[in-house]
Amino acid sequence: MPGSAAVDGTTTPAPPSPAPSSDVSALAAQVDAFMSGAATLTEDLWDEVVAGPASSEALTELVAAARAADGGKYLRPRLVAASCYAAGGADLPLLRRVAGAQQLLHVALCVHDDLIDGDEVRHGRVGVVPRVESAAQAAGETATDARRRGSAAGVLAGDLAITTALGALVSAPAPADVRLRLAQTALSALQQAIAGETLDVWSETAPPETARPLSVAALKTASYSITLPLTLGAVAAGVTDEAALAALGEVGEPLGIAYQLRDDDLGLFGEPTTTGKSVVSDLRDGKRTEHVRVAALRATPEQRRDLDRLLGDPDLDDDGAEVLRTIIVSTGARAAVLEQVDALLGQALEAAEAGLPPALSTYLVGLTASLRDRER
Repeated sequence: MPGSAAVDGTTTPAPPSPAPSSDVSALAAQVDAFMSGAATLTEDLWDEVVAGPASSEALTELVAAARAADGGKYLRPRLVAASCYAAGGADLPLLRRVAGAQQLLHVALCVHDDLIDGDEVRHGRVGVVPRVESAAQAAGETATDARRRGSAAGVLAGDLAITTALGALVSAPAPADVRLRLAQTALSALQQAIAGETLDVWSETAPPETARPLSVAALKTASYSITLPLTLGAVAAGVTDEAALAALGEVGEPLGIAYQLRDDDLGLFGEPTTTGKSVVSDLRDGKRTEHVRVAALRATPEQRRDLDRLLGDPDLDDDGAEVLRTIIVSTGARAAVLEQVDALLGQALEAAEAGLPPALSTYLVGLTASLRDRER
């Protein structure tokens, strides 16, 4: 199958022919070939927006800010491709559109999440809100007006990415029933992610030990970061068997929760120059992570006083954050969370071996190892 044209006029190489479901090396080669064009997956979709009937100078500026915020490891498009190829899918234009839509959903939720949390940097890149705010100030806007424009840009860019992603799915080059299933699957995952984000934000003022971070991770992360891309890839390949699609969720939920727990650990103990994220921001925001929940349950009275005093302090500095990290380590909370990560990854692999095509199951074994040991 010929490759697809990228925005710079080059051609993305087409992957090899579909791999037998038992050939993991062939599957990995297909996915790697596809991912060589990962950075361009959303470009065609954004170009359609800019060239569309609603195009304007302001919209173009908004899209440019959203484009600049895109990045990261492209885990989700990788999972779309792996699931699609493992199920025998071979339609590259369809796969690029579906994987691009998945990445746009990720961009949207990250932009909204950064707006809610007040974070300015993700993946080492300046976010939409501070980018637009800085541009407005440079153009002569007052600080107040620039701040309002930046906040509005965060809402609007996220909304635009969501509608563009859903539009890409309902207009994908596939039969109508496949397009409908793709869109319905994405909408369901979005609703779960919104429910998880709501639970996350609402819990920030609750006693840490009453928080439900594992439920948040299941709704907010596992749904759209793991189960959704695996399901979109299978549906794009023509899978209709409900049991086969349900098996993807049996893998996706524990894998997604493990992914979030490891992400939380990096948010506390990672190297900012590697992760592109502050190790103070989650503590300053009062995030009720599993680390914090377990530490609160195990803390001594003195440790609990420090936890209550410092967690969620908007002026928390590096020294205060170090006090909190020390509590999390000394109570054994960090060790307990990392043990949970291992247990969840084991659960995911058992489910994969029981219910997924052999190549996809084996492929996920390597992926889970990288998730456990990742540093960013």
